[in-house]
Amino acid sequence: MRIETTTEKRTQSHADTALPIYGAAESNLYFVNLLNLDCTVGRCSLPYAIVKYDVDEDIAIRDEKGFMQKVDVGETGLLLGEISESNPFVGYTNEQATESKILRNVFQKGDAWFNTADLIRDIGYGQAQFVDRTGDTFRWKGENVSTTEVEAVANTLPQVSLSSVYGVKMPGSDGRAGMIAIIPQCKAADFDLRALYRHLQRSLPSYATPKFVRLKTNLECTATHKITKVALKKEGFDPDSVNDALYVLLPGEADYRSLTEEIYKNILDGKYRF
Repeated sequence: MRIETTTEKRTQSHADTALPIYGAAESNLYFVNLLNLDCTVGRCSLPYAIVKYDVDEDIAIRDEKGFMQKVDVGETGLLLGEISESNPFVGYTNEQATESKILRNVFQKGDAWFNTADLIRDIGYGQAQFVDRTGDTFRWKGENVSTTEVEAVANTLPQVSLSSVYGVKMPGSDGRAGMIAIIPQCKAADFDLRALYRHLQRSLPSYATPKFVRLKTNLECTATHKITKVALKKEGFDPDSVNDALYVLLPGEADYRSLTEEIYKNILDGKYRF
């Protein structure tokens, strides 16, 4: 859990000496926004690296020698904190949980790095910008889609109680298509799909607008109240695997329609150019 992520302009008075800090209770590194700059988590004096990350496969990229590569300025990657005697990673009471957060042989054989599971953008001059959590970003049409950004937009619609956005595989497509599971404030039959589409279209780029909608009565959460998306991704948009109401935004249309078995088959057969 991050202590605090500050990318917005602070409004406290100059008398307020508190500094915006980005970090986590278990982490071996943290950033401090000493200059109180907008859109940055600040600088870190501890050894860290931002490495290239494949958001589709949800894994850090390794080269032909098996080592990871640092991103260039302006690029986004996975944030790692170097583990050493002077900068240890204490870990958890559970040894297996501790080991799961450590990446080894990152830049050379024998080294060890703490995996923050955060995607960070190197914005130069020693400054970094928080982008998203790993697993909360997917690629579609060559663009990175932030699920948290789409969820934040969808959740402002009065008829949406809670939403969860994720990417689903589509045969022959470039990346993963966006899908949103929604707990509506009203009955599913009364949910205004056109209003949802217009709301999303006004606030999001076209590539980030979900292609599929699933209306649910509840969403599974972890012990820390984070919505789990594993089952949602696995079930995808197959009408035979999903008992909830499913809708699709077909190419060239301006409204979601019911996802029938015929439409589903046509999608699998590549008859639509999403």
